[in-house]
Amino acid sequence: MGDKDLYDDVSATRILTVRDIIFDFEGTLVDFQWQLVPAVEECLAALADAGFKRHWYGSNPTYASIYNQTLSLSQAGKGQADPHLDMAIIDAIYDMYDADALTRWHLYSDTLETLATLKGMGFQMGLVSNVGSKALRSALDRLDLANLLSAVISRNDVDRLKPSADGLLLAAAKLQADPADIILIGDSRDDVGAAREAGMLVAYLVGGQDSMKDMAPFPADVIIARLNQLPACLTRATEPTKQ
Repeated sequence: MGDKDLYDDVSATRILTVRDIIFDFEGTLVDFQWQLVPAVEECLAALADAGFKRHWYGSNPTYASIYNQTLSLSQAGKGQADPHLDMAIIDAIYDMYDADALTRWHLYSDTLETLATLKGMGFQMGLVSNVGSKALRSALDRLDLANLLSAVISRNDVDRLKPSADGLLLAAAKLQADPADIILIGDSRDDVGAAREAGMLVAYLVGGQDSMKDMAPFPADVIIARLNQLPACLTRATEPTKQ
């Protein structure tokens, strides 16, 4: 029995009351296609050429932790000590991997139906992704998602990626919503970490970037096997939770 099979029935799932919904993109609305391992290795090699020591990034860095740590190191005078130049190294590499993933991304079979249902329930929806704006905007247009989303935040809109809350808080501001009234739908530890830092609820979609085993130390408020289970888990608040 796979992870998804364990959560096929959501009849007993906790029902959450929220006003707005923010989605992650890859692994949540579309299948996961980003080549994580080669991207990390290529990025670390390029950063080493710019003066960043490999051991500064720890034993098992991720693409997001490399991005966030490089900014902190550059601001502290490491590398080229120029955040604009140092972050451009990473962005150029990640843009290539975004473009590669763009050629293979496909919507989950229930994505459009689920988002249409949620819109019909009155939810305002946004998206926060660690993908760069060029590939993300192209994908949203090609996959007919753009008109369903009231706020879209990409890697290029923030200083730090998820698990930093920067993107979620920016999206909440664009939605004119209190973070406490929002739920994030994601597929990774970074999504859960960002939601917790932002003060948002979070739902974990099984089968994306991180496995159920990897997610064990990062519990979500709701676990779903498919997006079309989400409407049954949510009711829309008529008033903000904070006055």
